[in-house]
Amino acid sequence: MFWSPEIEAQFNAAYEAVLKQWPVPFEELYIPTRFGDTHVIASGSKDAPPLVLLHPAGGGSTLWYRNVGPLSQHYQTCAVDVIGDLNRSILTRLVRSRREFADWIADLFNGLQIESTFMVGNSYGGYLTLNTALYLPERVKKVVLISPAATFVQIWPIYWHTIIPGYWIAPLIRSERLVHKAAAWIWQGFPMDEKIAQLRTIAQIAGYPRYRPTHNPPPGVFSDEELRKIRTPVLLLIGDHEVLYKPERVIQRATRLVSGLKAEMIPNANHCAGYTAPETVNEKILRFLAD
Repeated sequence: MFWSPEIEAQFNAAYEAVLKQWPVPFEELYIPTRFGDTHVIASGSKDAPPLVLLHPAGGGSTLWYRNVGPLSQHYQTCAVDVIGDLNRSILTRLVRSRREFADWIADLFNGLQIESTFMVGNSYGGYLTLNTALYLPERVKKVVLISPAATFVQIWPIYWHTIIPGYWIAPLIRSERLVHKAAAWIWQGFPMDEKIAQLRTIAQIAGYPRYRPTHNPPPGVFSDEELRKIRTPVLLLIGDHEVLYKPERVIQRATRLVSGLKAEMIPNANHCAGYTAPETVNEKILRFLAD
């Protein structure tokens, strides 16, 4: 998963630095699955209902550190390092389809002894979260999607602003600066904690082939038929500074096709609204799950 042993060591050190500011006690677990051992950061009472968190691509579960405090007061939060991404999970077999991602989730739930759970996913994690609701509806109680990657509409802007310059052109001209510039477009200038910034900077150049943040297939758009099949209650949250797509188009298609889906815009938030507007997002998640 990493360009070199030195890069991997830097990444692990940066990951550990973020864990040191984790706001609640936690336990690190490795759950065996058919695709490799999945790293999980578990917080909160083991007697509380489970809540599984799936992060955006590139950097792992540490981005949830502004959310796990309030969420862990009510749930056992399991912040999962998505297999095949740059994080502490250990990939042994590529995940090649949405069906195989559902198989990975089923193995993960079994290893965590979860019969059914609430789920929250951001970006690529949001795409995987709705995929779980489609393929494993009996194991998902409610889901919260924070700016899911693709899922409802194509995300063409990411190709022009990030994929092409950052992952196609940058390796050819050996420009790490271009990689960081491409990634910064998604963040839209919002402030970032120093340790998180260091971790994400390393992750942006750590992948193999170089500058590739994940070995997983790109997110896709669910068909009308697939979206109509979903019966799990869904809350869709999108930051008002989202750049991957027009939020209005996403909300229009999502509410038209997914029965009972609730959608809200988050003010003063970017693609990672859980990080940039944590108080608002935490409150909306807790209210939706408890309702």
